Amino acid sequence: MVRWFWSRPLLPPEMAFVQRHFGAALDAQLPTLRLYLRRVGDTRRALSLNGGRISMPRTCFEAGDPRRPLRLNHPQIAGVFAHELLHEWQRAQGRPVTRQALWLQLRFALCGHDPYAYERCSDPQAMHACFAAAQVEQQGQIWEDHVRACVAGRPAAEFALVAAQVAGRG
Repeated sequence: MVRWFWSRPLLPPEMAFVQRHFGAALDAQLPTLRLYLRRVGDTRRALSLNGGRISMPRTCFEAGDPRRPLRLNHPQIAGVFAHELLHEWQRAQGRPVTRQALWLQLRFALCGHDPYAYERCSDPQAMHACFAAAQVEQQGQIWEDHVRACVAGRPAAEFALVAAQVAGRG
């Protein structure tokens, strides 16, 4: 078990993943993105904080070692990492992600309102409209679902316009 690990920059396979799914949209953030091992709170969940700090659970790293690359060939892990990266994209768009997500998580804890739930549809235009109107966690979940499908080898056509927008092609 690695106890001294604090954080590290993205490794080449992780940077390639960002380029593949975000195009040039996160190029300005790439040098400052840091991966952390999630040690506080629910350590089974990922977390993205201001300043490009992304904390991932130990099981997401090869051999459980945060010095090694994330297991991005696993659709669920790739989707979770993409979700947290989307929060960086949202911040670059000027959204106060941390404050909004904190409120949404508090509402979930107190009232049971699932901050990730959204209405999935098969029409790309409707899915794009849903993404545009969504709050930060719903957008993250939509993007996570898109990336999971891509990594699983089953890209879903309904996400095409969302993917173009995020990558700056739409």
